[in-house]
Amino acid sequence: MKLSTTRKWAMIAMLTFFGGCIYKVTYLREVFYSQVIEALRISHTQLGLLSSAVGIASMAGYFFGGFLADRFSSKKMVMTACFGSGLLTLWYMTFPPFPVLMFIHGAIALCGTLIFWAAYIRIVRLLGGSEGQGKYYGFSEGIRSLFGIILPFGATALIEHLVNAESGVRGVLMYYALCYFLSGFLAMFLIVDIREEREASGRVDLRQYKKLFMTPGLWLVALLIFGTYAVFALQSYTTPYMTEICGLPETLVSSVAIFRQYGLGLIAMPIFGILADYVKSAVKTCIIGLLLLLLSAAGLLWCPGANRIFVIILVLAVGFLVSGVRGVYYAAQDEARIPKSLSGTAAGIISALGFSPDAFMFIQVGGWLDKYPAARAYKMIWVYMMITSAAAIAAAVGILIAANHARHR
Repeated sequence: MKLSTTRKWAMIAMLTFFGGCIYKVTYLREVFYSQVIEALRISHTQLGLLSSAVGIASMAGYFFGGFLADRFSSKKMVMTACFGSGLLTLWYMTFPPFPVLMFIHGAIALCGTLIFWAAYIRIVRLLGGSEGQGKYYGFSEGIRSLFGIILPFGATALIEHLVNAESGVRGVLMYYALCYFLSGFLAMFLIVDIREEREASGRVDLRQYKKLFMTPGLWLVALLIFGTYAVFALQSYTTPYMTEICGLPETLVSSVAIFRQYGLGLIAMPIFGILADYVKSAVKTCIIGLLLLLLSAAGLLWCPGANRIFVIILVLAVGFLVSGVRGVYYAAQDEARIPKSLSGTAAGIISALGFSPDAFMFIQVGGWLDKYPAARAYKMIWVYMMITSAAAIAAAVGILIAANHARHR
């Protein structure tokens, strides 16, 4: 079935709306760090444990989600993820005991990773075709960031107008639950089953899987995403840093955090997507962004916390650059020569490894913040950010070398 351009973008808009809010509930700490700790009455380490529960569940979900995406109805998978997330968020609103909170965080993570994510990546890759990968990924991630900035500002308004942190967080959870249910109803009418969008490619056999696992580009793309996503995860600690070290008011910090985390992506992701198609290489575009990201992380390390304006500029620079790279790093699959017949499986493996920092990084860094003086802990975080940026650069260079070798073989 051939889809019109309007229908394609309607599908992408719906997917990116849900994609823009699916992770908000499990990552409330990105914008409302102190409010979540106060409302749930937990420590930095316990908040890290909740994030680790999300990360561990996500690793399994990403890995097996790709396998499901290549075999089951994409439309049904998206709808299941939407309605399941909504019901779990309503449960979260009751503020159950900590072990139950761990379960809820893991279950919502599975809705986003096992059921939704690989189907989303697969749909966008197939809609984009071989010529428009950078543009479709860049613009879809940019639209996701648009929803990512609009939705948290609504949540911020709820936090500010309700009487305390507990009622504020509960109001935010209801807000996102309604977004999830709305997404499910939109998916019913807008999503065309992706199985109808491609020509039959025949049954996938074990030889194709072996070929996929023997493709060096699979593991290099995973490392590229791992390093970039680690920086994206670590930048959430710029939120408490601006409050605790720089002494900025919480309302201002929340606004900066929302703009850093989501608003900048609205600008950066389409720009990086257009640039990737212009230079005909998503990987080279990633390298440019990552080199600048490394320099920005070094700036955070050496910039005094008292220099508030410069700190905010560096925080926004990190947000812009990491968002831009995230907008196009999945487009590196073509340059890495990953078979399209196994797009869902490849996306699952890459995502499981690439997003694995969620499984350990937050409990690790939360432990630093509880154990060491704040100034020292934050310097450790910025060094960590520099190291992971360097790892991503090395992976991107490896993809280019492997691609060049394959062309001249």
